[in-house]
Amino acid sequence: MNARETKRVSVVIPTRDRCDDLADCLASVTALAPAARDILVVDNASADGTADLLRRRFPEVIPLRMDSNTGFTGACNHGWQRARERGADAVLLLNDDAIVAPDLLGHLLDALDQEPDAAVVGPTIYFHDRPDLIWCAGGSIDWRRGRTNLLALYERDNGQLGPRPRRVDFVSGCCLLARTSLFDRIGGLDPRFFAYYEEVEWCVRARRAGAAIYHVPAAR
Repeated sequence: MNARETKRVSVVIPTRDRCDDLADCLASVTALAPAARDILVVDNASADGTADLLRRRFPEVIPLRMDSNTGFTGACNHGWQRARERGADAVLLLNDDAIVAPDLLGHLLDALDQEPDAAVVGPTIYFHDRPDLIWCAGGSIDWRRGRTNLLALYERDNGQLGPRPRRVDFVSGCCLLARTSLFDRIGGLDPRFFAYYEEVEWCVRARRAGAAIYHVPAAR
């Protein structure tokens, strides 16, 4: 068996009151090949029938119900901790409105195996209503101006990103795969952010701890 077949991967999907988006997301996640070992949906106290959706259409999913809205950061940290307890070697963090290509996980796992210093990897992300346009191909930080930049934003994918994984300052929390050992080393997302920029700060901590962040062009 190769590494991608033996590595135990859990998918963690935070959600709150986006039942329709979540259904489309889970339909794509359950079609991943290789398949994820666990799919954990962390429900931030939804009131739109999310729990019923999971029971009826996705009984293989593990629901984790929060008593209140803990934000993106709180839901991710809870999911990561549960995935770690269940023996996950890596965790795929995924937004509830994202749709993944069937081979996404394979490409991300290959990058983790082929780049020895890689601890976090992320795909190319496209606009849902304009799948010919890139939304994010990793990100860079302009420390002088205190700004973050999404790489290749609004560009058409003409192969300009190349075939190989490439180092970036951060990848989007919309979809990233991380080793659970990194979670043990640097902790989880900073809950003070609640939502937005939390993955940037987390990737900065990872890089300062000696880990590398890669964008994987083939993963979508």
